[in-house]
Amino acid sequence: MSENGPTTAAIYARVSTSDQDVSRQLDEAREHLERLGVEDIEEYPEIVSGAADTDTREVYNQLLDDVESDEFDLVIVHEISRLSRLGP
Repeated sequence: MSENGPTTAAIYARVSTSDQDVSRQLDEAREHLERLGVEDIEEYPEIVSGAADTDTREVYNQLLDDVESDEFDLVIVHEISRLSRLGP
């Protein structure tokens, strides 16, 4: 992260079925990151139920691996339910 804020970011976008589209989530997140001045953005779109066991969610697990490797200064999610529908 630079003195002026984040320089790298990830966007995680999830929909539950193939009838749905992650485009709106990605577009809104990109717009937000542009306002922050972030140019290095990696996108993680996924089509899977939020109630699915996280062990079976390949894209989600890749994001977690990349976060643990310090790939990003910031991770953007449209809303918390996109990460999981399972409570604590």
